This record gives sequence, structure tokens and C-alpha cells, in this order.
Amino acid sequence: MLISNWTLPAGVKAAVTTTAAPGNVAVHVGDDPAQVLLRRRQLVRQLALPSSPRWLQQTHSTRVLNLSALHSDAPMTGLNADASYTNQAHQVCAILTADCLPILIAANDGSEIAAIHAGWRGLAQGIITNTLANFATPASQLTAWIGPAISATAYEVGADVREPFLSQGLVDEISFRPHIAGKWFADLPVLAQRILAQQGVEQITQSGYCTFSDQRFYSYRRNPLCGRIATLIWKI
Repeated sequence: MLISNWTLPAGVKAAVTTTAAPGNVAVHVGDDPAQVLLRRRQLVRQLALPSSPRWLQQTHSTRVLNLSALHSDAPMTGLNADASYTNQAHQVCAILTADCLPILIAANDGSEIAAIHAGWRGLAQGIITNTLANFATPASQLTAWIGPAISATAYEVGADVREPFLSQGLVDEISFRPHIAGKWFADLPVLAQRILAQQGVEQITQSGYCTFSDQRFYSYRRNPLCGRIATLIWKI
């Protein structure tokens, strides 16, 4: 497990898995489902999680699942959303990634937490804004961590990716570094940091890890037949 370089509020814990510990924890990538479930149980034990994570069915949407409002008999897996939020102790927010951004958010007093899965579509369409809307805590009193994701040097994109960010004032030679004609290197972590800042979040930490170049992480662009890491946050 990698423990982030993020200073966590009291009563909040967070973790990121790797390709080795415990390995792939996604059931939708062609892995043996029984082995995936075994690794998920191993994850709960190793991190001493207060409960099993609520695993989302991520579709690059802007849907946010409020775990605090879920009925006790709601399923533990397959919940269609790309972010989860809770203000309750012993609930675990978790998302799966392999180049997309994992973003964790917590109130400075530890009262509220969230985990976000954000690719370029989610960033452009408002997954961060939708998640922040669940918080009662003012944005200035939130802290955010942007986890391992593909870095700009490995993420060449076309105009279809750049275009949605133009109207939001997020495009410059840092967020979209020009390459060859009609191609740019997109910096997803920078885009996420700017969106968080636009929404009033002042305390933002970047992990600095690139999933493409760092073999400890899965990368879809490096190998489309890959697993997924989990990024988790929970209140104790």
C-alpha cells in the first residue's frame, strides 16, 4: 500500500493500492472474479477498514453517491456513480483507476469525506463541482489530494479533449502543452487543481505519481489489458 503525502484531518484515513499490494481489485477487467473478491477481502483486513468499501460502477459520469443516505440493504457493489461522499463514520469511499485521476476530499474537521474518479470527461462535465455540492463545510475549509494519474508527458490528446475546457478558462500552455499539429499533452492533475481552486478549495496536495511511468500502478495507456488500483478514504 502507498500512504499518501497528504496531511489528513483527525479521524480520517486514506490509502492507495498498488499492482503488488494487493494487485487488481476491479471485477470488470477480465480477471478471475473469485481472485478479485479475495483481494478485496485482503484489502479490508490489511487496512483494518471499518467496513467493506462501496464499490462503484464507474462510467465517466458526473453522478455522486451519498453513502450517508443509502438504505442499509443497498448493494455493496455495482452502484452507478463516479464519486462517493459520506459524513458518517465507518463508511469507506473507494474508487478504481488506471490513468484517470483519483481525488480525495475531506473537511478540515474530519466531518465529511469524498472520493472522486475523474477522467477528462468527468473533469470537463463537472464531477468535482457535483461532489463539492454535497459538502456542508465551506470549500475554504476543505482539503484535497490528487492521486496517481497519467502525467502530461504521456497523455497526448486531440482537439476533442481540449475543446470542452476552453470555455471554462482552463486552457493554456501548461494544462495543454502544444505538440504536433492538432495534438497536445494534457495535464489532468493541473486541470483538477485549477477546478478545485475555482470552487474555493485552497488546500490541495498533488501526489506527483505518474501511472504510465511508475510500474507500481496500472496504466490503461501503457497496457489496455490491465487491472485497477483503489484509492480509499474513510472516517474512524
